[in-house]
Amino acid sequence: MSLFLPDIDKLVFREFPPFTHPFLKDVFKDKKFLGRKKANFLLNRLEMKTRRSRMISYPYYLVIDPTNICNLKCPLCPTWQDLKARPKGMMTRETFRKIFEEVGPYVFAINLCNWGEPLLNPDIGGIIKYAKSFNTVVGLSTNLNSLADEKAQEIVDSGIDILVVSLDGDSQESYGKYRVGGDFGNVMDNLKKLISLRKDGNHPLLVWQFLVNKHNESEIEKAKERARQLGMLFMPSPMRTSMGKELLLPLFERVKDVEEWLPLNPRYNRYNYTITPETRTRQITCNWLWKAMVINWDGSVSPCCGVFEKKWDFEACCSAEGKNPTIREVWNSHRYRLARKLISAHMKKSKNLPPLLQLAKKEGLICAQCIKYGFLEE
Repeated sequence: MSLFLPDIDKLVFREFPPFTHPFLKDVFKDKKFLGRKKANFLLNRLEMKTRRSRMISYPYYLVIDPTNICNLKCPLCPTWQDLKARPKGMMTRETFRKIFEEVGPYVFAINLCNWGEPLLNPDIGGIIKYAKSFNTVVGLSTNLNSLADEKAQEIVDSGIDILVVSLDGDSQESYGKYRVGGDFGNVMDNLKKLISLRKDGNHPLLVWQFLVNKHNESEIEKAKERARQLGMLFMPSPMRTSMGKELLLPLFERVKDVEEWLPLNPRYNRYNYTITPETRTRQITCNWLWKAMVINWDGSVSPCCGVFEKKWDFEACCSAEGKNPTIREVWNSHRYRLARKLISAHMKKSKNLPPLLQLAKKEGLICAQCIKYGFLEE
């Protein structure tokens, strides 16, 4: 067994993007909870490979949404357009502690963002600091339009590893096309504020995420150079279709719906291939149900990061009714297990697929949509 253990870090690194690897190396150096993390990871890989429906391992990656409230109105985001799909609110430090106390020892990385602007949560600094106490890589994505001096200091002092800044343009004109309500100059000022406070000049890592669209593709090189001057990692990313519809509509309809946004440069057009009404997404399977967990601000758990409406949730690890099941109980709840059985049957082309699909539709599992249209593209 000792001959096998040194390679676990390589297996873990393959599961996460390269810019996270220096921070994952720190996790392996620190060693706190490392034995549990490694054993859980290996068991999880085995359970995912065999497509178990009832899990012994915990997820090794978490997406936890500190809030689903946002201060911008991006055209393809449902957060501000569909106010009834999910109640608005902010996760308390107590709720986060309850969740992470159980699962933290097994988690390698956590993303503190999904449907809102995480820096609006007044407890975000404490949440990050508590997550870091479990020897976990912590990152979040922010539009960085709101950052008081005290908040900037609090974020840097929290020990956060990665701050992804959503900055789609190199001028107010192009940036404001998509980040409606955002102020490019304000973001630049806030970036410089963070840069001046960074420890050792490079912690946290600051990532300039540039969603390439038809209105900003001419500014990619200028933004890349500005990012270099600021000491940021520049990440141009292809535009996706409307986020709240990715699992609900066929790819053909979704792409037609956003044609005005898709860049002309084929290098940055995710959908630069022939798409017909029958075309499925290129993602052929789903691993979210085995390796990761998505937790909303109120403790409710969604199947994956593409699920916006509350009606599709599995269970809740905290609730207003006072029900507080453990993460393990939620992880192995009836709906979670049914979803795993469904995807497993689909991948194996099992004769059990038709009855499982019928049951999934009856019970309102959004995973049935993935069988129909293709899986969420990573």
